[in-house]
Amino acid sequence: MSAPVIPGFAFVEHLGSGGFADVFLYEQQWPRQRVAVKVVRPDVPLTDREKYLFTAEANAMARLADHPYIVSVITAGVTAEGGRPFLVMRYCPPPDLGVRVRSNPMAPVDAVSTGIKLASAIETAHRSGILHRDIKPSNVLVTTYHEPALTDFGIAGHLGEVEGDSDVRISYPWSPPELLDGRSNGSVASDVYSLGATIWHLLVGRSPFSIPSGDNSTRALSARILHAAPPATQRPDVPPALDRLLQQCLAKRPEHRPGSALELARALQRIESAAGWPRTAVAVEGDRPDASVAAPGAPGVPGVPDAPEDATAMKPVTVISASGPRRIAAQGPAPEVADDEESSSVSGLVWAAIGALVVALVVGFLVLGGGGREEDPGVVVPTESQTPSDVVPDVLTAAPTLNGRRTARGVLFEWNPPVPAEPGDSFSYHRDDTGDYGRTTKKRLLLRTDQPVCLDLRMTRGSDSSPTASECVS
Repeated sequence: MSAPVIPGFAFVEHLGSGGFADVFLYEQQWPRQRVAVKVVRPDVPLTDREKYLFTAEANAMARLADHPYIVSVITAGVTAEGGRPFLVMRYCPPPDLGVRVRSNPMAPVDAVSTGIKLASAIETAHRSGILHRDIKPSNVLVTTYHEPALTDFGIAGHLGEVEGDSDVRISYPWSPPELLDGRSNGSVASDVYSLGATIWHLLVGRSPFSIPSGDNSTRALSARILHAAPPATQRPDVPPALDRLLQQCLAKRPEHRPGSALELARALQRIESAAGWPRTAVAVEGDRPDASVAAPGAPGVPGVPDAPEDATAMKPVTVISASGPRRIAAQGPAPEVADDEESSSVSGLVWAAIGALVVALVVGFLVLGGGGREEDPGVVVPTESQTPSDVVPDVLTAAPTLNGRRTARGVLFEWNPPVPAEPGDSFSYHRDDTGDYGRTTKKRLLLRTDQPVCLDLRMTRGSDSSPTASECVS
């Protein structure tokens, strides 16, 4: 695949393709950094509608560029060859969050934390008058610091204007009923629905209304979204309150969902608190300056600002006479000195001599007679490294050892924990043939089936979970 030539950027590799654009990895020459560049594909007609969507995406992402959980736009432009619009964005290494959790769903504590961060990003967009309208796991990237970053505002709309849209692009598995049947072109409630469906996916590895090995065509998905009851995750380690909250997000009627992304974030924080999990902060932009802090001004001079005391200023270079080489004065006749000046100079020399004598005596005492004195008890001399240890040591850093074999009664899976077992330890598992989740304190599991089956297993201790082990038996 050919990548466009963009001055100041060197092509590295192709990252992926979307509905009407390709995404490439480039090396920006100055300042040197890796960036993702989204370029409209050559086979896409550059109609006024496509140009408008691309411009709207650039403006929306630039407006929200400083949010910690939104992919920031660095610059935008048009290629010299072909006039293809492009966006230069912060690079987040693949895969996206949807691919990452498809075979290894998140622990509930991580899914809730990620949901709060995404809700913060969406609330900030809503406060700026922007509806995303395409929230889904594949539009959540992961930064090099393992933080979620919302992207792809390609079909974003402005509050109060979206109902006039003549055509709306939607992603069926994540879209609410009112978008599917044409009652709405997007709203705060529809973004809340899509975020709830995304969090559900993080826990299960698929969209809420898809069926493993079932009919997941657009028509079948639409029918279930419109008429089926919101499903539970069926994970034993998911708090019941979280299941109820996600089912509320997936309610058929918009007024039955949380009233805003911020309301959803607060509800997720309450679940964290009840479960004893670490609290995730809500990152929502403040839109007003702090009225309690007055701007500095010059006292008594209205309208003239006063320089703050911590301002950086240019300091003139001053040479202290005792610190630099001494200059040898030219020999010449000594100037005449008045009587009072002479007497003050003599007395000054006398006191200087006395001071020098006292200093010499003190130094001699410290050097010759201070050897037997004990170390000052107020000074601690470290005898070994003072580097602190980890606050929370990593315990479950390895996956369990998992083995499976077929027996006369079915498929028997057996495992050993990565660390010595303690009271309260348990093992969470997921079988791919039925999609069922379960938990056990035993070290073996018999699945009564004559079909090929794969099992995913992880060890849980409190809020800590081990990496997942996988084993398949044909």
